[in-house]
Amino acid sequence: MTQKAVEQEILRRLKEQALTDRVLITMDGSCASGKTTLAGKLAEVFGAAVIHTDDYVIPHAQKTPERLAVPGGNCDAVRLVSEVVAPWKQGKPVVYRKYDFRHDCLMPEERLPDCRMLILEGSYCNLLAIRQYADIRLFVDAPWEIRQERLRKRESPQSLQMFYDRWIPLENHYFEAFGLPDPDCVVLTC
Repeated sequence: MTQKAVEQEILRRLKEQALTDRVLITMDGSCASGKTTLAGKLAEVFGAAVIHTDDYVIPHAQKTPERLAVPGGNCDAVRLVSEVVAPWKQGKPVVYRKYDFRHDCLMPEERLPDCRMLILEGSYCNLLAIRQYADIRLFVDAPWEIRQERLRKRESPQSLQMFYDRWIPLENHYFEAFGLPDPDCVVLTC
């Protein structure tokens, strides 16, 4: 499905579901599949704000083998829902703090601009705690060779090895555990 086709599908679902206010789109998918780029383009088209699940990774101290064994356990879904998703769906102002994984700390508070559409972009946004709020769910993928090339271009050798050894297996475990993409997802291959 092309970006234009995704835009048309979003418009169709907005009309079909009579969604007019506070539409949450979740955009999940494989690493380096093009989620962030697509989220930015869709945000421009629809006047949406974007929140990245990469800003809601759990702190290093919580990355225990037990926590990481849970599908999606790397995401701080509780904080994401309580800080952003639930208040935004209720029409309340949203003040949130991104997590800086390099420095293992929360960044200064930011305010989410008032908007009628929010795109939640990144792996793990189909965790049950999050997707119960979703109006439209997208799943973005790309062929493995393209994803590898994108990762090689953007990551250092050490970081790339972490993707292969840790992050990709965690993502795959999550996708398998939740059967993603499921039939309710709009699937886009970039």
